[in-house]
Amino acid sequence: MQKRVVILGGGTAGWIVAARLAAEGLSVDGQPVAITLIESSDVPTIGVGEGTWPSMRSTLEKIGIPEKEFLQVCHAAFKQGSRFVNWCKGQGEAYDHPFTMPVGMGRHALGKAFSKQNSAIDFSHWACLQSAMIDAGKSPKQPQTPDYAGVFNYGYHLDAGRFADLLKRHAVDRLGVTHCIGHFSSAELDEKGWISALLLNDDRRIEGDFFIDASGTHNKLIGGCIESPFISLKDVSPNDSALALPVAYTNAASPIESATLSTAQGAGWIWDIGLQHRRGTGYVYASAFTDDQAALDTLAAYARNINPAVDVSTARKLMINPGYRARPWVNNCVAVGMASGFIEPLEASALVMVELTASYLCEHLPAPTSAFEGIAARYNALFTERWSRIRDFLQLHYHLSERRDTAYWKAVTEDIPLSDRLSGLLEEWKYRDPVLNDFGHYMELFPPASYLYVLLGMRPQHLQNSVGKKTDGAAQLLADIAANEQKRAHYLAHLPDNRSYFNTFIRQPEMA
Repeated sequence: MQKRVVILGGGTAGWIVAARLAAEGLSVDGQPVAITLIESSDVPTIGVGEGTWPSMRSTLEKIGIPEKEFLQVCHAAFKQGSRFVNWCKGQGEAYDHPFTMPVGMGRHALGKAFSKQNSAIDFSHWACLQSAMIDAGKSPKQPQTPDYAGVFNYGYHLDAGRFADLLKRHAVDRLGVTHCIGHFSSAELDEKGWISALLLNDDRRIEGDFFIDASGTHNKLIGGCIESPFISLKDVSPNDSALALPVAYTNAASPIESATLSTAQGAGWIWDIGLQHRRGTGYVYASAFTDDQAALDTLAAYARNINPAVDVSTARKLMINPGYRARPWVNNCVAVGMASGFIEPLEASALVMVELTASYLCEHLPAPTSAFEGIAARYNALFTERWSRIRDFLQLHYHLSERRDTAYWKAVTEDIPLSDRLSGLLEEWKYRDPVLNDFGHYMELFPPASYLYVLLGMRPQHLQNSVGKKTDGAAQLLADIAANEQKRAHYLAHLPDNRSYFNTFIRQPEMA
């Protein structure tokens, strides 16, 4: 009998998983696994600008979507990291978290060497050429470079609504996924609590062997008929609201940013994502420290600096309920995307969690039901640990800030306790760089380099002294830094800016 996977909910999460599973060519006894995605016809597409990690390149390649097709259809642009403005002291300073590793990472005592250098240059500009590319708005590749390859590591900025539509067409037309339009009513459970079928409002009954809850914040399966407990993170992540506002470029030649801009505000922070045809902006804030109108005024002031004619009435309110499911996989049902959990989008971790779920399912499905208990137990342990890692890494950005200019910044820097793990590591990192063994997992979401960029970006003199080896390779490191610096002029001269890159093969979309 043919095995059947049923996905409840479309959007980016549902269609990424559907496309990955279909492209994997899963089969049982020579028969392909049937994949059906049920999507409601009246769920609005938000279509905000969204950022990805570099892992999305591998995901798209495995799905089989050519990179230039993706870039054109989704109005996508390159993301080479994140630039944090006004996070440290709130006085116009900035630091970068690039996607390319700092030179000598893992071989040299970077923190110690940087703390001893006397120039005014910040850590990412000192240790990584990618920050100079971000300054200049450069593309990470040339137009003739093959799909998904580049001089520098990169992810994407994309229009989430267009991305979901592209994934849908590709999954249905090229990969054979069955697309079912309908409204979910209830689920049928057998005597063991396993789902056997989903019932729709028009009395259709969709049977399956494995079910994926991609129903977003409604979490209709994992939080409805199955009732997996929800672990709230409101006590450590007070940002519970967001306003999203698209901003058109003033002209077709406007430069496209190479990084996500995250600018701290009095009660949160503003994201600014450069697409080909517009910029996607939004204000993530804590409702306990400001109201919606004040937040809208703050966002409007920021957006008008980009385009004075921006229509502020198009701003949309989004609610954030930070937390995650204690058991995202129960019996024959797994939650993905916002049905599984969500924390504020500070480091764009939402889509990578979807990608990781899709990869895990590709590795473990199809499987006999007798194996599900072990597969689910490992998945739950792995992904709940990942949520705790995300919590720690995001909190690091706030804890290291020296801002105390508003009640919000006093609260997020002084009143929210760190986890024992992060607190202990911060004490150790006063004397040495972060290393892989600090995290204990080969699939760590945020590698040591990410922590080092934030740590030395916000607190350049964090390293108080060193208890390391007498010979730490300082001379070789400085030679590596100098050699790396010589490449700067070459890349600045030969890499196109982002706008020029896209003009070589994409007809410019409407600036709206």
